[in-house]
Amino acid sequence: MIRAYKKSGIAAGWMRIVMAALLLAACPAPAAAQSVRQERRDINAGNSFYKDGKYAEAIMKYKEALNANGQSDVAKFNLGLSQIRMSERGGAKTEKDSVSQKLYNQGVALMTQVAEIGAAKADLSSKANYNLGNLRFDQEDYAGAISFYKQALRLNPGYVNARRNLRIAQLRQQEQQDKNDQNQDRNKDQDKDKDKDQDKDQNQQDQQNQDQQNQQDRKDKQDQQQQAENELSRQAAEQILNAVENNEAQTRAKQGTGEKKSTAAGQPLRQW
Repeated sequence: MIRAYKKSGIAAGWMRIVMAALLLAACPAPAAAQSVRQERRDINAGNSFYKDGKYAEAIMKYKEALNANGQSDVAKFNLGLSQIRMSERGGAKTEKDSVSQKLYNQGVALMTQVAEIGAAKADLSSKANYNLGNLRFDQEDYAGAISFYKQALRLNPGYVNARRNLRIAQLRQQEQQDKNDQNQDRNKDQDKDKDKDQDKDQNQQDQQNQDQQNQQDRKDKQDQQQQAENELSRQAAEQILNAVENNEAQTRAKQGTGEKKSTAAGQPLRQW
């Protein structure tokens, strides 16, 4: 095994390649023996490139190993690991370009194949589950990470790093849940405050509408009073006018009677 590096405070060596450790059959056929030797050479060459950080060259060698033996789980594991490491050079995990994302997906697919081997190759499968758990951890998918760590421990109960990372992932998951709960509570409080503000705005609008209505009622009342006063003034004016006219008529009548009496008294007397 070759030590890799630390990630996010979790146990060191989460990305390790598996050294070629192929067992030859008791009496292999010459062609088969030649294929196994070629596979081993390619894997060892790939491991050397991997240690030097030359992931593109390592990928080529692991692919050659698979050409020699398409069923080589060690070559699949190391190829998948190299592809994942190579993809990280194309950008952050959350912002990969299309080529890096393709490499990453291919690497994860190969690692998953090895992880699913299970008890038939418990040590190798355990390491694959462990690596997949670390990938999920880096994505803050703590539930997924916990699942892979637990499977790694089922296959290898003595896997110290897997146990340590499992505990860290569980703590991170709890922190994440607490944070989500706090956000939900904060959102509820904000909704309540929003409702209060809406109620306040509505009350203010209702008060404003009531004030406007009261103002309109006062204006209508004033208009009605003004109309009543105008009507009284008109009637009073008519009464005064009628009284004046009546007085004038009476005056004229009196004056007419006086004029007739005066005329008759001024006529000359007849002489008989």
